Amino acid sequence: MRILVINGSPKGKASNSLKLTRAFLEGMGSNEVKEIHVSSLNLSPCKGCFCCWGKTPGKCVIHDDMSKVIEDELWADIIIWSFPLYYYNVPGPLKTLIDRQLPMNLPFMVDRTDGIGSGGHPLRYDMSGKRYVLVSTCGFYTAEKNYDSVKSMFDYIYGKGNYETIFCGQGELFSAPGLRDRTDGYLDLVRKAGSEYISGRISDATRTRLSELLYPKEVYEQMADASWGIEKQDGN
Repeated sequence: MRILVINGSPKGKASNSLKLTRAFLEGMGSNEVKEIHVSSLNLSPCKGCFCCWGKTPGKCVIHDDMSKVIEDELWADIIIWSFPLYYYNVPGPLKTLIDRQLPMNLPFMVDRTDGIGSGGHPLRYDMSGKRYVLVSTCGFYTAEKNYDSVKSMFDYIYGKGNYETIFCGQGELFSAPGLRDRTDGYLDLVRKAGSEYISGRISDATRTRLSELLYPKEVYEQMADASWGIEKQDGN
């Protein structure tokens, strides 16, 4: 199985989300894996010129690392998007990469039958059979409802229900050595999810356990607030 990890964290290999992703990969067993670290790429924003749809079909006029990214996406059987949630969606450089996927589509308008949006563009390449996973941590006490914008975007890209997710709140705890007893247990669950996924699907029982809080809301928020070393003002 060929697996592509697209690490969208500005922290590169020090990413907390990447710790979960690598645990997921360990659970999947022996596979051929490539990692792309977006923070290390030479990647310019899309110009919106649409030459990739007309003058240079399938080819972007910007000559940077994106052409290799597309090659790797076409190579992979499974694509894992690994990223932190900072401001209710993917980090800016990763959104740039997503925008630059425009050459992978054809310009023609088509109706969608999945209830997402009011139209779309067909794929230039045969992507059937590929599988997709989103792995992300955030600093809120829970992932619940904080990923609505992310899921809405990937619903447009892949279709609702056509990708798996592992979203984890309290993500900064994975960098705290003193909390390893708790975070290591969660990473074991992520490995179990990877093992189940490679065999078919993540079980409902594992999903339920992955959604459990690492620490109660009040405990985590007190730790998070104190970590800034700034006195909290009344009313804030």
